[in-house]
Amino acid sequence: MPLNVLDFGVRGNIDKSATTAIQAAVDQCHEAGGGTVLLPAGRYSSGTIRLRSQVRLELESGAVLVASQDPVDYQPLRQGAGDLQQEQGHALLVAEDAHTVAITGSGVIDGGGNEGLRHPRAAEVFRPAMLCFEGCRNVRIEGVTFLHPSQWTLHLLCCQDVLVRGVTILAHMERINTDGIDPDGCRNVIISDCVIRTGDDSIVIKDTRNNGCRNIVVSNCVLSSACAALKIGTEATGDIRNVTFSNCVIENTNVALALYQKDGSTYENILFSSMIIESYAQFPILIDIKPRDYRNPTCGRIRTVSFDHITVRSPGRVLVEGLPDHPVENVRFHNLTWTVTGSLVTTDIRKPAGARRSIADPDRENFAACAAQFVFAFVHGISLRDIRLYTEEQPMDRGLFHLRNVREARFTDIDAPDIPCDKPRITADPASQWNITAQESTNSE
Repeated sequence: MPLNVLDFGVRGNIDKSATTAIQAAVDQCHEAGGGTVLLPAGRYSSGTIRLRSQVRLELESGAVLVASQDPVDYQPLRQGAGDLQQEQGHALLVAEDAHTVAITGSGVIDGGGNEGLRHPRAAEVFRPAMLCFEGCRNVRIEGVTFLHPSQWTLHLLCCQDVLVRGVTILAHMERINTDGIDPDGCRNVIISDCVIRTGDDSIVIKDTRNNGCRNIVVSNCVLSSACAALKIGTEATGDIRNVTFSNCVIENTNVALALYQKDGSTYENILFSSMIIESYAQFPILIDIKPRDYRNPTCGRIRTVSFDHITVRSPGRVLVEGLPDHPVENVRFHNLTWTVTGSLVTTDIRKPAGARRSIADPDRENFAACAAQFVFAFVHGISLRDIRLYTEEQPMDRGLFHLRNVREARFTDIDAPDIPCDKPRITADPASQWNITAQESTNSE
């Protein structure tokens, strides 16, 4: 039989803190060997709840767990890594070194992020994360709706064997740092069937603990983001390998698909497939190797990245940029359909930085200003096949390719509208090696 929190002295009254009662139910369930703690319909205000091994927190339909507005109700997380601890020192739902832990049901968890909690002893806003699980295994988060996060929503830190399914995350679109799901140094993670709208990244894979992150599957999600919808990096001191993103719809989004390499690790074996994207950004698809601090650079690698069966509506372009001594390696775009919905912007434009904590080289060439649909700089191994470009009313106002120090580039079956003669279809420096191995055609709109 599940343990009902009503039996621990709480009555679902939002004016009274339920923290002690919910925690007592969790602790008793754990001590009895595990089971379910039930939140029936009602509104419950709570600070930090620490989940234990073999405990499932079940929110019934009509149950709303609301983040307390009093910072005193929160317990600090374990010591974090660098800047992360300062930004995310507290969370509503916490599990540390637990196994077989779950949060399920059709209820709601409200982070209070539309208001912001102001710490009485400091000028800054107190912004706890909604969930932080660290060092856990056999984790399941399913069915629950997370509303109004004031910080990251689901932070999974050095966890393994994780399932996040059927979750809805709705954040204020203008609220920074409201990431949706952050697998951070995790292994064996499945994220599926989620609806996520965030003011920061929707799903971002990173590694702040040099733990290594691998075997991640993201599928069947509907996403929108004011930053990046699907992202790898920027914080990644450990390698990230074997990641697939598939069958997602991305709309009303800035950057849609992004890989940012800043901290010297390796990203490899990454697949994006079967996606529909609507983006208002100038660079909805971006791969970038750029040290976090150019004065003391730590350079990493990005290699073996594939984009397959992607449909995009956007005014923007594709940018893939490595470094002279650390090129991006083996990138493939196959079956890409792109409708250009707006005008080219090259004046006063820079590529998205991907992180606040970075210092860019002011003398580095600005490839974002290149007037081409595909901008490739310092890339070894590119395959483009079955590419279809369209425009909506305006004529094509950009070239097709800009190549700088590109090797082994192969373009096959590129179908694009006519380009005015003053805009070269392909601009390449003498160091670049490329060829068209099959039909390259132009069709007037």
